[in-house]
Order: sequence, then structure tokens, then C-alpha cells
Amino acid sequence: MSLAHRMRQAICDTFEQVGALAPTNCEGWQAQDLAAHLWIRDRRVDALPGIALQRFAGHTERLQRETMHAMGFDALVAGLRRPPLPVRLLMSYPNASEYTIHHLDVARPNGLEVELSEADERTLLPTTRMFAKNVAKGFGGRLVVTPSIGGSFAHGTGDRPVHLTGTPSEILYFCAGRVEHADVEFTGEAETIEALKASVKGL
Repeated sequence: MSLAHRMRQAICDTFEQVGALAPTNCEGWQAQDLAAHLWIRDRRVDALPGIALQRFAGHTERLQRETMHAMGFDALVAGLRRPPLPVRLLMSYPNASEYTIHHLDVARPNGLEVELSEADERTLLPTTRMFAKNVAKGFGGRLVVTPSIGGSFAHGTGDRPVHLTGTPSEILYFCAGRVEHADVEFTGEAETIEALKASVKGL
């Protein structure tokens, strides 16, 4: 069973455990908002531009609200458990990282753990590298990343580097904008570390 499938089922279990109004680490969203976001991502192609591009965000947010109120939380979660066939066939790789990030988003503020094996962490490593590269571009300095597996890598230039360490999943979580919620460690000058944190954009 793929990591994407297991994380999808795990987040649905967590949704059912914590309920619709539970807090998440997605600013301004409760569990029901996050469930609606994931549901329209699976089924509404017209919502996808607004997930990535600010100019279309209003349309996507409107779809998300309408879907949440029309379907209700239980139906949204049930739908997430059984995605359309094209999603199952084509979206395994991106969904592994997306669902890991969002499972952490709903589990962590509610005192729950997300269990990931070493094999799971290795699955996330390519996406972690990609996200770290994007963060380094926004940072404009030198970012040296040392995941718990897979070897160190660096992006950017400058003589005041920031060293970022942690598991691939936690580094990914940080690079996805969960700056204050990711379990990572920094080494470097305090001012440069704060500049890195300030440069990270949310997913």
C-alpha cells in the first residue's frame, strides 16, 4: 500500500476522531475547511488554479465554502476515503507529500502523532529536496539541509549559511510554511535564521 493511500486513510481516521470543528495548523481553518480543500482538490479541476495562484484564489475559496456547507463534514470525509479513479492512478507521488503535510496539520494541534517509517521518510525525500530548493530561492542565502537519512545537500550562496536538520517529513513540513510547528533544528546566526523563517511561504 502506497504512502499516499495510507496517509489519505490516516487523515480520514483523524478527521473522524477530532471532529469538524477541531483546530488545524492551516491558519484560519478548522478540520472541516481542510477536508473541503482536499475534497475539491480531488474532484474540481476548476479549483486547482486557485490553489497555486493568488489571482484565482477567490474562486477556489468560494467553491470550498460551498462544498463544505452543501455536503457536510461526514460526507466529505467519506468521499476522501474513496477518491476518483484518475486520482488513484495519477496522483500517488504528489499526494504522498500533500497528505503527509495535511495529516500533520490536523493531528499535531490535537495532540495526536503521525507515524512514519524510515521507508516513508525515504519516499518523502525527493519532495523535501524540491521544497528546500524553492525555500532557498526565496531566502536568497545559503541553506544547508541535513535530513536524518539521505545525506546533506545545499542550495544558494553566501558566507552566512543556515543549517537545517530533521527528518525529511519535518523538513518538508517546515518548507511547506509550518515554520513554528515543524520539529527541526537550526544552526547559524540568529539574524540569518530569522530571515530564513520569514522567507518561507505557506502551502
